[in-house]
Amino acid sequence: MSSTTPGKGPKKKPLPYFMQRSEDAILPSFQNRRTLADHVKDNMLCAGRKSYFQRIVYVGRHPKISAMTIRDQFLKVIKEMQEKTTIDIKLFGLMINFDGYSMHMVESAEETIGEYMCYLAATDLFESSRVVLVYNNINQRFFRKLVWRFADYLNDLTPSVIDAKDPDVVQKTIDGFMVQLYTLCKMVRAEELDERSAFKSLYLDENYEEHTPDAIVLEYLLNLKCLFTVQEYGKFYGVIPDISTFKDKVWPIPHDLTPYDVFETGKYEINITFGN
Repeated sequence: MSSTTPGKGPKKKPLPYFMQRSEDAILPSFQNRRTLADHVKDNMLCAGRKSYFQRIVYVGRHPKISAMTIRDQFLKVIKEMQEKTTIDIKLFGLMINFDGYSMHMVESAEETIGEYMCYLAATDLFESSRVVLVYNNINQRFFRKLVWRFADYLNDLTPSVIDAKDPDVVQKTIDGFMVQLYTLCKMVRAEELDERSAFKSLYLDENYEEHTPDAIVLEYLLNLKCLFTVQEYGKFYGVIPDISTFKDKVWPIPHDLTPYDVFETGKYEINITFGN
């Protein structure tokens, strides 16, 4: 008698964790707990990246110099950073400069942006500045390079009316500013990807005016004390603050920061925590 041995078929791919079932039908099957890091890795895998990307938006007021001169000063800072950095991921984003103001949206790896902000904080480019948005773990970038644009119509824009009595004025102003900035990013991105035009103008034309925040909005953001300045952001980026605890405010007491007098009791006092 001849016996035939069935050939080995292709290996089956493992099922996702939520489809795996226990061999023992009596015991229930529990899902493996997933951490925030697992979800971040999944998002980066879907985006085809290995690095954690971040987006940051900041505005600034500068001495009364031209927008082109402001760009040259920023380029000097970026060049200095790239000459000394060990990170191979460059900066991307949209850098819009006006005469006396800047409005920048920067995207890159978290380490690159952190290093850039530290370099920027050490300069005297700003008379005033505010970090408006920090967006962690972005799934898609607007730009594949650092794009510069200039606008000379800021003073010609219709001034915005900001109602200081509105309790939601801060959130509404920031939301409106971000909507305008994202619209500008989409328009400039479409212009950059348009292969029909080989020459890309560095100046924003009248089509961009209605989507550009005016000087009233920029000054309002610059005066918001609830937002970090570039200098403040550059100082604490990547720094873990020391924890200061007080026995009358923090409980339970951390084992390494136990108050020196916790075991001391007077004649008529009782240590409720540790007994008599």
